Amino acid sequence: MKSYFLFFISFMSLALSILFISVVFAEEAYDNQFLFKLKDDLDEVFLTEYRNFGVDVVSENLSIYKADYDTIENLRELGLIDYAEENALIELADLETGESVPISGEEPKYNDAYFKKQWYFEKHNLLGAKERLGNGKGVRIAVIDSGVAVQEDFNSSNIEEGYNYINPDKTGNYISDNDTLTVRVHGTQVAGIICSKSDNEIGIAGIAEEATIVPLIVYQDGTNSLENVIRAIDDAVRKYNCDIINMSLTTPTKSKFLQEAVDYANKNNVIVIAAAGNGGAASYLYPASCENVISVGSVDLDFGVSYFSQKNDYVDISAAGSGLTLVGCDGVYRDGRQGTSFSAPIISGFAALIKEKYPYVNGELFLKILKAGSYDIENVGYDIYTGFGAFNAFESMEFIEKNRDFFISPIYINGSDIRVKIFGDGIFGNLIFAVYDENGKMKDFYTQTFGTENQVFCKGFKQSLEKGEVIKVFAFDNFLSMKPLGEARISVGG
Repeated sequence: MKSYFLFFISFMSLALSILFISVVFAEEAYDNQFLFKLKDDLDEVFLTEYRNFGVDVVSENLSIYKADYDTIENLRELGLIDYAEENALIELADLETGESVPISGEEPKYNDAYFKKQWYFEKHNLLGAKERLGNGKGVRIAVIDSGVAVQEDFNSSNIEEGYNYINPDKTGNYISDNDTLTVRVHGTQVAGIICSKSDNEIGIAGIAEEATIVPLIVYQDGTNSLENVIRAIDDAVRKYNCDIINMSLTTPTKSKFLQEAVDYANKNNVIVIAAAGNGGAASYLYPASCENVISVGSVDLDFGVSYFSQKNDYVDISAAGSGLTLVGCDGVYRDGRQGTSFSAPIISGFAALIKEKYPYVNGELFLKILKAGSYDIENVGYDIYTGFGAFNAFESMEFIEKNRDFFISPIYINGSDIRVKIFGDGIFGNLIFAVYDENGKMKDFYTQTFGTENQVFCKGFKQSLEKGEVIKVFAFDNFLSMKPLGEARISVGG
């Protein structure tokens, strides 16, 4: 009876393992290749003989390997495999050219040829933040993408060779032929948002022009597999000592190994930022929907949600992704570029400004900084369309610089509604929303209590707000002592 029971258990274990393999491999893998991990304590022995099994090492540090289906079946039958998954395909998160935006009529801060078209500097309050924080000097950013073709407007000394995971005999910033140039447009445009020189009469202004860019090529010549993304994340942390990782690419395939690579970066205080994706749907795309990744959606000039921006509960923040002017590998600047691919590096550039002054900031704290300063623009509070709202660089900077127990965000006007965010651990109090006319006379007010961290408050006024009026929001600890905690103000139409 006992032997029969053991036979039954063995049979069921084998059946389950076969079922497991068939489920994991249900989708088509890139080039019939799969990623896998060995069972505990086998790695050291396995590494010495792995080539005899037809196996490649994806990451020795993370103990991730690659083999074809037949090899994995053989290893599984030997009882060596702990977990396996397909080597999924990745795509870049950009789109065909859309509409350009009108040129600003105001006197520009910088004299770069196309700065008037960089509407996101004003809308995201980047100028004030740059003046206070610097230009990202000493901060290292891995651009895991299609490579970077160094442009006249780039500080070439700040663009490292990086690594080409597809053609290792070439480098991440190597220009070889027209085909390569065409492929590298995407990575070059992503890098240009971050590192273009400012106030030099050419091109566009970069957000963190003194940051160091490390181009890690994972997409080129039709070769675009997940294994190289995992390798690049691992190397960005361990080999290149990067502070920030930008990934403007996506895959619909959820990967345990991709999550492990992201967790490794997060554990080493590297801020990981990714494009939310351009499907305009609620489906999850990765790496943006991995844990410990800041997922960036797209908004347009009017802070409306871009039609293509992914809409799910992993979106954290939104930044400009429509109507952008970006450089191509041929040095020509093109209007109407769009995609969450270009929203992500806006946040990565700001992260570099923060990391220069506050190097201890990790992914968790950086997300809190973004949440505190952002404009609440869609549904009140967090929503799947914009996450915690539209990025506001200056107010996010204010949050970390003031380092206070209480913080009240900038006011955002949406029709006749006004919104503010409250951050205050364990602080209870009251808000007063007030509207003043041009002469300073109060014409309307409301009160509201608060008592938890990271609340969004919205008040709708019965009459329309008129240009020239001033809105103020005051916060007090309670109605008895009326100790002031903070205030915010904004001029309507000003």
